Amino acid sequence: MKIPAWFKPAAGVTAGAALAVGLFASPAVQAQEARNFAVVGTWGQLDHWIKRESKFWNETLPKASGGKLTANAKPLTELGLGGNKVMREVKAGAFDFAHGVFLYIAGDSPVIEGADLSGVVPDLPTFRKAMNAYKPVLQREFTDKFDSTILMLYPWPQTHMFCKMPADTGANVDLSAFKGMKIRSFGTSVSDFITNVLHAAPVPVPFGEVLPGLQKGLIDCGATGVLSAYNAKWYQAASHEVVYSLGYTASFLAVNNKVWASLTDDQRKLIQSEVAKLEEQMWSATAQDDETGLACNTDGPCPNGEAGGMKAVRLSDKARADVKAALPSAVLASWAKRCNAKSPGCSDDWNKTIGALIGLEAKE
Repeated sequence: MKIPAWFKPAAGVTAGAALAVGLFASPAVQAQEARNFAVVGTWGQLDHWIKRESKFWNETLPKASGGKLTANAKPLTELGLGGNKVMREVKAGAFDFAHGVFLYIAGDSPVIEGADLSGVVPDLPTFRKAMNAYKPVLQREFTDKFDSTILMLYPWPQTHMFCKMPADTGANVDLSAFKGMKIRSFGTSVSDFITNVLHAAPVPVPFGEVLPGLQKGLIDCGATGVLSAYNAKWYQAASHEVVYSLGYTASFLAVNNKVWASLTDDQRKLIQSEVAKLEEQMWSATAQDDETGLACNTDGPCPNGEAGGMKAVRLSDKARADVKAALPSAVLASWAKRCNAKSPGCSDDWNKTIGALIGLEAKE
């Protein structure tokens, strides 16, 4: 595979191993013994890349392989690469492995969008069960569309709404509190949720423009992961955090099938073993980040700095019941129509997996 021009060989890491192999092994064995992978990660400014993804490729895997499996790994934000293009580049051979977000590549496949429909899965343990149940469906799509294999699935902290609301807003609110609001959206199912469940207006706003949008009154609420909102200082403009999960931004690690097939059995087993450990770290970290994000956005204590001071509000029991009752027509029906039009029968696969797990049905 031709490595992109911006990658530089990690000569210092593998020089000793390469020399030993060159002296004592045939060229064919040498090719199997030492590999340097081209890897793209997620957002360079966020914890999953900083603390886990980059560490895996730059430290964990090289150490576990005795320096024989190394990588030139960079986050998509450093590369200036759009998230929707990540798996297309993997298929084309520009990258060997990619960390990515299903939401970004859902434009290539509504089946993939089904992994992370807004407001559908209520909590993190259920989300993990849902991902495992849907994984065979996702793998089939990755094989067909991207000629790649999914090695792991993992989440980002739950998505909440951060709103400018009246000071006398109670601790529990009904859905009427959001009627007519302008709410930052990302992705089709989030827009469906905002429009059809909250009866508000979805506004597509880039993440970096949410804070000034709130400050200028262009939007009333932003929606994003709880820790991302704190790191971006949305508390400087938003007064309330709505403690209701709109989803967990499902992510993946995938490998180009030709690259995967070119590895030895031992290399594949080692990578799978180390990836399994990384996957557990991701899920544990997300659970912790959920707690940290909520504390830091509101009254603390915040281990990351000064607490944001937003007031936490929750949906009332009535509002939660209204959401669940609305989801089949408000979110699932729209997705089922999009998905079946492009991949006939895909809603049946969803209903047999995620739908069966959470007690909802997607039908047009």
